[in-house]
Amino acid sequence: MATVGKSLFQGHVAGLALAAAMIAAPVLAQEAATPGQGADQPADPAGSADIIVTAQFRAQNLQDTPIAITAVSADTLAARSQTSVTDLGQFAPNVALAPATSIQGNAVAAFIRGVGQLDASFALEPGVGIYVDDIYYGTTFGAVMDLTDLERVEVLRGPQGTLAGKNSVGGAVKLFSKKPDSTPGGFIEATYGRFDRIELRGSANIPLTDDLFLRVSGVSKNVDGYMTLLDYGCANPGSGITAGSGNKNCKTGTEGGVDVMGLRAALRYAPAGSPLEINIVGDVSKDKSEVVATKLLYANNASVRSYDASDATAGIPFDSRFITEAKSYTSYASYATGGNYTTVFGIPTQIAPGGFSASPTSTVKAWGLAGTIDYDLSDSLKLKSITGWREAHGTSAIDVDGSPLAILLQQFTYGHEQFTQELRLSANFNDLVDLTIGGFYYKATDTIQGRSQIPTLLFDFLSDDVIKNRSASAFVHGEYHVTDAFNIIGGLRYTDDKKTYRYSRRNVDGSLPSGAFFTPNFLLAGLDGLTGAFKGNRLDYRLGVNYRWSDALMTYAQMSTGFKGGGINPRPSAPDQVLSFGPEKLTTYEAGFKADLLGRMLRLNGAVFLNKYKDMQLVRYQCPDSVVLSCSVPSNAGDAQVFGWEAEAQFHPADGLSIDASVGYLDFDYQKISNAATLVTKDMIAPFISKWQLSAGIQYEADLGDGGTLTPRIDWSWRTDYYYNAINNPYNRIDAPSLVNARLTYQAADKGWSLSAGVTNIFDKFYYTGVAENVGTFGVVTGTVGRPREWTATVRKSF
Repeated sequence: MATVGKSLFQGHVAGLALAAAMIAAPVLAQEAATPGQGADQPADPAGSADIIVTAQFRAQNLQDTPIAITAVSADTLAARSQTSVTDLGQFAPNVALAPATSIQGNAVAAFIRGVGQLDASFALEPGVGIYVDDIYYGTTFGAVMDLTDLERVEVLRGPQGTLAGKNSVGGAVKLFSKKPDSTPGGFIEATYGRFDRIELRGSANIPLTDDLFLRVSGVSKNVDGYMTLLDYGCANPGSGITAGSGNKNCKTGTEGGVDVMGLRAALRYAPAGSPLEINIVGDVSKDKSEVVATKLLYANNASVRSYDASDATAGIPFDSRFITEAKSYTSYASYATGGNYTTVFGIPTQIAPGGFSASPTSTVKAWGLAGTIDYDLSDSLKLKSITGWREAHGTSAIDVDGSPLAILLQQFTYGHEQFTQELRLSANFNDLVDLTIGGFYYKATDTIQGRSQIPTLLFDFLSDDVIKNRSASAFVHGEYHVTDAFNIIGGLRYTDDKKTYRYSRRNVDGSLPSGAFFTPNFLLAGLDGLTGAFKGNRLDYRLGVNYRWSDALMTYAQMSTGFKGGGINPRPSAPDQVLSFGPEKLTTYEAGFKADLLGRMLRLNGAVFLNKYKDMQLVRYQCPDSVVLSCSVPSNAGDAQVFGWEAEAQFHPADGLSIDASVGYLDFDYQKISNAATLVTKDMIAPFISKWQLSAGIQYEADLGDGGTLTPRIDWSWRTDYYYNAINNPYNRIDAPSLVNARLTYQAADKGWSLSAGVTNIFDKFYYTGVAENVGTFGVVTGTVGRPREWTATVRKSF
């Protein structure tokens, strides 16, 4: 298979080279009015404005950067109605960003080219790095960030092993805020929409002196939940389940609601003519949203049944009666245990009525402080320091059974504190070599506190775990300009990682599990106070070449590596399951082109790549060497390869008219499964691998003269089906819909104010963004339901 994959890759590279040559032939003879190189080229009348990115430690034109990047401006984000990190995956090829399932808390499931991480545990590394103004955010918890007052977003595809501040094996999502400057002004924006959506956004840029500038921005967003929680006993009288506290419509609450507030202040000191610039940014946010909308899809566990005082083996069993009508936004989740029996080792055991209840919320309170210092030591030598501190704390609840019965209920309080420091020294040697050397340090302390009740396993315990993570790296990146058109690029990064995980497992009364057979939590005896550890180091490299055939075409080829760090099993069921696992390694071979054609009316960028995985981190569910045969232990148990390609196009055929499109293709193939206990077989594919991913958008800005402009826009996105779990089965396969959004914007002639009307999911498709599937152990499957059709009306005033 490796030989076949290599031949396939070589064939596509040859095809790519032929296509590049075909493009180059006519453009070499053209007189391009605006060159592709240079960081300060103005936007041309055709509309293909230059976008400046910093993926290689220095400001470069997007079209000169030999990396697969989707760069999106703030205006485009607004036109597409993209307001959250999870919206970014719709229009970038081979990128998937979605809210994680409720079992992961307030987190994001992020995958690029099929590389990512579903499990939001602090013990595991994200596969996709998320950065805010070059500050690495070290966890997927709390990463569903609002996109407020941004300058641009960069989505980098492929391993950033030698470039990004902390290794991002699949790629990186980088958010860049608008910097304060000397121009006073700002905006205020108000939105109203379906589900009583009320949003307020605003920003003000205030020059304090000739050298000191302040920018303040804020957001407040409130949206009612779209998933209705129903009291089963109330909605089904005579069912044998007692009615609870629902209102006259049997409604007990909602899921999917949003309640977010955020404030950001940026201070910039930039004296004219001085080599020094200092940027200090502080932000605070409060997210009191509900849990993601979740619907029960499968229910079959006869060992769990409702309480019958006269007969422990009677009562209502957990089965399909608790599944609400298909494609309805309703659920019988109660977020409480108690009032039912569970059969343990064949013995009916009553769960105490009202024993445990939780709130269907998923909260995060966060704040951060960042300081960036740029100092030009000379015209050719520049020093950059990036220092950051971030904290995030929140609580999430999980009702896995989605019913008034009790199979698994959890409520956790998460805490994340991190410090990062990055230093870079960049030099230019006679315009012949650009060189950057530097170091990066990351230190985090994470906590998980809460209660887990799993009656069928006789688990009802309190946890208070502490995870410490330290990573230090040194890197060098250089670009040798052999000629004005031909460049050779090389990079190295050495990383040293250290992690510890200290477990706390206590009975709900605070006592230690006794270990006596058939007592609650007896399997957990001995876990309290144990500490697991992981240490490792890694050398990553990047080697590439790029050639500019003309002002209209650049091609590149590279080989790069990356890794997802090792860690410790976060969910041992016994002390002998406190095990560490090693890093997941990736080598990528990639070739691509970036072209501005037809006098820059058409921008076309593409890449073809082959990913080689080693030691993939797969969870094994059987532990024959443990006192508990059933387990959930991450391990290095697979090798695989992924062949893929992607292309993006922006076309401006006439004044005011713009069309954009993207396509991504992925073909995943396991080469080896080294541990059958993962239950993964070679014919399966990794999570979030869609064979095809497509998107397109079109807008036309109609000039009304003194009346202003009127701009309609339509966007469409679609991907083929994919599996949510590494163990593929029909229960965790997701059939993604075609989603269509539209927006109509009127802007006054003086651009002082605008009015927009938008609709997302125009055709009101009912679909799932994630699936929590556990048929084998608990007999349950739940799905995270995507948002239904929503309309908004927005008024914006600029000043």
